[in-house]
Amino acid sequence: MKNKIIICVSIIAIAVVAVLAGLYFIKQNKVLTNSPENIGQQASTGNQNNEAGNQQSQNKLVTDDFDIVLPVGWKKTEPAIGTSAMAINVNEQLNDPAAQKINFRSYFAVSYDTLQGKSMAEYMQTTKYALSQTVSSAVFANEQDVNINGRAVRAVEVELTQQGVNFKILIVAIRGEGDDVWIISFNTIKSSWDGYREIFSNIVRSFNLKK
Repeated sequence: MKNKIIICVSIIAIAVVAVLAGLYFIKQNKVLTNSPENIGQQASTGNQNNEAGNQQSQNKLVTDDFDIVLPVGWKKTEPAIGTSAMAINVNEQLNDPAAQKINFRSYFAVSYDTLQGKSMAEYMQTTKYALSQTVSSAVFANEQDVNINGRAVRAVEVELTQQGVNFKILIVAIRGEGDDVWIISFNTIKSSWDGYREIFSNIVRSFNLKK
């Protein structure tokens, strides 16, 4: 299954890796609490302003290309192959027996791709096709264009079932510079979707590309 995903993505759409990266957590589920930014935050300065600054930094996932605000309780984790960055809700307690069995936690993943001359709508259509070819149970809904921080954004919701778990996913494609496109994929279980809707929206709005 994993090899099929990687082959499909390399040919068609990078976004599929981010969508299905939950398989990575099932096998690995490792959170990097000793990353350079977190190590720096563990030192006490005794200065109230510095502590406030450290707290703000602690709640951000920072890369060379972008930064993004992490909700309380979310931690950066080692990204899966094909993704630039990932974060997971490490303290989440799910009531779904199937999700508990595979030790699933809600997460989001960020990946990079190029539009290759496609419009945002065409790119999302390609992504949807790739995902439906990989996971036949995928159902798409609420596809729409929005504008966030002056950037064109295309978003779509997906429902699919894997290993007995009913997932609900939000795929957000954000136009970067030139032909660049950044994909944020949010994955949770369907029964938790309503509780995550605003959280996912806030994360997307916090996405900041470095120029």
